[in-house]
Amino acid sequence: MELQGVVSAGWFSIALLAAAVAGMQGRGKLWWFFITAIFGPLALFFLAIWSEPLRKRGAED
Repeated sequence: MELQGVVSAGWFSIALLAAAVAGMQGRGKLWWFFITAIFGPLALFFLAIWSEPLRKRGAED
């Protein structure tokens, strides 16, 4: 039972980390939090290797 709590805490931490990375890249934090909560480290890996960051909203050309 104790292992399940550790795994849950780790999964939640990975989702928070992905939200922070997405925010730094100009992507939606909330969406990436939920995507990572479902797919876990695979979503974080995809977010990290995604090379072209989106433009911030309201950025001038």
